[in-house]
Amino acid sequence: MLSGSQPQWRPLTRHDSLVAQQMVDRAAELARDSHARTRHAALLMADGSMLAWGTNGVPLPGEDHCYCKVADHGNHDFCRTHAEQRAITLAREGDGWRKLAEAKLIYVRLEADDSVRLEDPHYCARCSRLALSLGVTEWIFALSDGLVGYSASDYDAVAQLRW
Repeated sequence: MLSGSQPQWRPLTRHDSLVAQQMVDRAAELARDSHARTRHAALLMADGSMLAWGTNGVPLPGEDHCYCKVADHGNHDFCRTHAEQRAITLAREGDGWRKLAEAKLIYVRLEADDSVRLEDPHYCARCSRLALSLGVTEWIFALSDGLVGYSASDYDAVAQLRW
């Protein structure tokens, strides 16, 4: 992919979009139930079944957390575990890591009015690399154009540029 170019997305097929829409709706419910200041949710899906889900929020005991930039703020009040990071961690438990190959990650971010954000996808280089290294093949987003899928490599390329 050329620097500055957009990832190549594909509209989901009718069959894929029915299952994905159900998962988007479920992710939106999970995000609405989150008590985080910004509400994000991610679901991992393989063969039409949900493997794991996560919402962003304060790190759980023993959980690797995100980019709080303690030096900037002097405390961990801004620590957040990303929704996709939490879903991947939960899916990896036991033999779950074997199921991540060919899995799809569905990501939802809510607006202040609880509606699903339909603008540009959220890009995270760290979560992208984690998903890519474990075999997740596609990221799915609800956009104003409908449900779209980005290959994991295209998503990763843009996430690395925007980080």
